[in-house]
Amino acid sequence: SEMCIRDSLCTIEEAKDFMKEVPEKIPFMGTSCCPAWSVMAKKTVPQLANCISMALTPMVLTARLLKQEEPDCKIVFVGPCAAKKLEASRKSVRSYEEEPLTQASSDGRGFAVSGGVAAAVVKAVKRMDPDREVKVVSANGLQECKKMLMAAKAGKYNGYLLEGMACPGGCIAGAGTVQTVKKAGVALEKICLLYTS
Repeated sequence: SEMCIRDSLCTIEEAKDFMKEVPEKIPFMGTSCCPAWSVMAKKTVPQLANCISMALTPMVLTARLLKQEEPDCKIVFVGPCAAKKLEASRKSVRSYEEEPLTQASSDGRGFAVSGGVAAAVVKAVKRMDPDREVKVVSANGLQECKKMLMAAKAGKYNGYLLEGMACPGGCIAGAGTVQTVKKAGVALEKICLLYTS
């Protein structure tokens, strides 16, 4: 469906960036979907800020697309993520954030789990260039993200796609969530299976 296509845009953008820039222009690429991870990475190692994808997060990308198609629509994002709330308050973003989207691709829904963004990007790269090998490393929890970033700074992940998630387990375990990571993961898996079957 059209909503599923929108979900894929962020993935496709990051896949294209990765294929075009790694390792020719930048040694590795970090995903951009978790605002807390990408801000932390840029502040911790500013000289590597250009290695974090400039792709818009799915929340912002979807809001902008909807506003282009329906300029008078009101957009609401409902979620527990404090980092998304900060992202929505940025001047460059808030003009777009004013109906929840209930349809998504399985890859898009998988963004909420640690490793899900990278898996979606790898799938997209393989569709565009089946022979391209994509090495991936994922970290969740800012402490683990920082370790991953320091290893990347030391050159241990050259040519890699790095996925960082600020919350342990990914978005499904964010600060405003009420279920355990395991329960949330099982529920998400069931939804993904439902939409792919």
